[in-house]
Amino acid sequence: MYKFCSYTLLTVITADILATCGDITLTWTSPILPKLYSNDSNINPLDRPITPDEESWIGSLINIGALIGPFPFSFLAEKLGRKTTLLCISVPLIISFGIIALVPYLYWYYFARFIAGISLGAGCTILPLYIAEIAEDANRGMLSVTLGIFWSFGHLIPYVLGPYMSILAFNLTLACVPMLFFVLFVTIAPETPYYLISKNKINKAEESLMKLRGRSRSMVSSEIIHIQSSMNHEKKGSFGDLFKSKANRKALAISVTLMGFQQLSGINAILFYTQLIFETTGSNISAEISSIIIGLVLFSTSLIIPFVADRLGRKLFLMISAFGMMTALAILGAFFYVKDTANYDVTSFSWLPILSLVLFIVSINLGFIPLPWTVSSELFSPNVKSFGISLVSFTCWVGSFIITKFFNDLNDTLGKEGTFWLFSGFCLVAGLFTLFFVPETKGKSFQEIQNILEK
Repeated sequence: MYKFCSYTLLTVITADILATCGDITLTWTSPILPKLYSNDSNINPLDRPITPDEESWIGSLINIGALIGPFPFSFLAEKLGRKTTLLCISVPLIISFGIIALVPYLYWYYFARFIAGISLGAGCTILPLYIAEIAEDANRGMLSVTLGIFWSFGHLIPYVLGPYMSILAFNLTLACVPMLFFVLFVTIAPETPYYLISKNKINKAEESLMKLRGRSRSMVSSEIIHIQSSMNHEKKGSFGDLFKSKANRKALAISVTLMGFQQLSGINAILFYTQLIFETTGSNISAEISSIIIGLVLFSTSLIIPFVADRLGRKLFLMISAFGMMTALAILGAFFYVKDTANYDVTSFSWLPILSLVLFIVSINLGFIPLPWTVSSELFSPNVKSFGISLVSFTCWVGSFIITKFFNDLNDTLGKEGTFWLFSGFCLVAGLFTLFFVPETKGKSFQEIQNILEK
């Protein structure tokens, strides 16, 4: 039975709204790109339809911004605090949606996608850090993976609203989400006790913990001592300290590899181009409805993992996730092989692509969407955590940029079947890597995890 203060849960949910803001930008392309191909000026606000190359830049530029975002905002997290940094992250998102709504020029779209990517990358770095530092060891996993629910809800919003709204109305609506986060977070959320102790603000750290735990000053004193002991054991670190201890080197290798496999599954390419993918299947179900089904599955399955991550462990769900994705992508590849290469009439099983992608989304949402972020926030020692997570985030967005920018090129070179079979092979390797190299972090303190990695 999980026990935590309602104030802690409220704080985490408020922080999670920023996760929703960021992941809106990922599936934003799915309903918007078909509109930008239109010759109808009532649908496409640009002065002409976009080209396939321009499509790939609109889809992938967000990843370039996300590559950059973790580094300056990690610096701000150490200098200004986690709370102030998260508030700053929401500002480029508001600007981005406003530009796309009000400035109908292609290069402004590029700029807007780039700055939205900065916020996306920074949020993926700082949000897991913030939640891990305000949670207790016993429920840290559950609270951390609530990010997955709100990330998934962010994916769902464009699928549901985008096809049925103008680009102007859609983006003005989206701008309200980071605005809501800013107002609520500045009002509700405290600074993390880890950051306050690192700045020797012990009284403020006690006040923060008293709110987060719903306990008196005397009752939180033992946790203050525990945090101080943990931080004293690991003196304030630098980027180079990531590579000095065996534990941090292993933490970096495991975290970067897990994040690399997340992207090599093809997840962001599939989310970016969901509607366009379905348009090529010849399914009797419309691409818009198919995309909404995928979004609903993504969101609904994200509700499962928070309640089982601390009961059954991270490692088990990562392996289930990897082998489930492998199966789903292999089936999808087989469908396109039969349809495009063997030229077989697929009308009788035109439902198979949506079934395959539903299985893929269920599988990845059970493990490889939320858990690489959770595991990386747990593996690094506190003194280098922000540096380590920045590199993990950098890996995520390098992989995402490569896959999304060259997804159409892969389809042209390997065929759609070859592309999905390639992704399936990567998922197989991800499952084997998890089995042999990823430690279980369920219910363990940061110090216990460091001891495991040192062995």
